[in-house]
Parts: sequence; structure tokens; C-alpha cells
Amino acid sequence: MKPRRRGIIQNFMESLRGAELKEYVRGILFCFGAPTIKGLKAATLLNIRRGSEDVRAMWTAHGSEWLDPLGVDWILLNEETDSRNALALIYRRDILERALMDENAARVLSLLDYPVPDVEGCLRRLRVRYRQEFPHEIGFFLDYPPDDVMCFMEHPEAKCRMAGYWKVYGDVKKARCAFRRYRCAEREAAWSLLNGTPCGSAVNL
Repeated sequence: MKPRRRGIIQNFMESLRGAELKEYVRGILFCFGAPTIKGLKAATLLNIRRGSEDVRAMWTAHGSEWLDPLGVDWILLNEETDSRNALALIYRRDILERALMDENAARVLSLLDYPVPDVEGCLRRLRVRYRQEFPHEIGFFLDYPPDDVMCFMEHPEAKCRMAGYWKVYGDVKKARCAFRRYRCAEREAAWSLLNGTPCGSAVNL
């Protein structure tokens, strides 16, 4: 019987203290990337850093090795900067394509010169936009409700009804359900990793 999961994430993070960099980066990926790896959401943005260590080089060397067997793709948004962190967007192409094809998402993205429905083209445009400023339209890529993304983009100072993985302006009940699914996926992965399950197996669909 599994123990109570309260604190599982904290315990997992403690277990990574002192780990080799490769183990640290891989652990963060499989824990916090679990909602996308499990197919619960189109994409997840991971900003992985550890002191002055070159996390980005580690990710570049091993990202495909870790994710290709699971059918998950990735891009680095900060590959052309001097930073040593890895700002990695991991995504499932089929789910991402559906998210970007949403009528409202596609309309807003087209106004920002995204070549919808070309997923690879949209990802290239996202990387360009990141070099210019933080692209708040990334919420469409991350599978947030388009209405919430548009509300934040148009009225960033407006008071939201709830905040979690994103700021919720609309359907709170639906958002709570999504938050629970994402947290559960992360905790399940952390629990499995803490108990010695190999990373890929810890987040298998």
C-alpha cells in the first residue's frame, strides 16, 4: 500500500540533492513533464537550472535519448542565448496540433504571424518570439483554455478567479479537474522514481 502522497514532490526533490547533473535533469523532466508524457496535455514548459552548471548542454546531449522512445518531441526556446539553463518545451505533436487548431487560438496566433496549422512552423515562430519578448501566447501551446489565454493577453492586470498551472478567468470547475490530473501525474511519477522505477517506466501511458 502506498503511503500518503502529501510531500511526495518535496521528498523527490530532496532525493535529487547531490545527484549527478544528468540524473538531476532527467529526474526533473520525468517528474514535472509527466502530464505531457502521459498525454494529459499538449505541452509542458520546463525551465531547468542548477547553479552555474551547464544544464542546457546536458539537455541537448540527452533530451532526444530520453524522450524519443516515449513519442515526445522537444525544442529549446533559449538555444541562442548565453544562459546555461534549459528552457525546454516538450510536446506531443498530435495533441499540440489539435490545441493550435482551436478556432480562437488559431485566430490569435495568425494575427501574431504564426503559420497555423503548421506545427513545426509555429514552434519556430515561438522561438523567434521568445528572443523578442516573453510570448504570452505560449499558453495556447501549453493547452491552457483559449479563453483564459486571451483574457490574460488582453487584460494582464485583471483579477483572475483562480491560479494554478495558469490563471483562470473562466471555468473554475474544469480548471480544478485539470490541475488535479496534472498534479496526480507528477506525484505518480515522483513516487515511482523515488521507489527506483526507471524513468521511462515511471511515466508510461
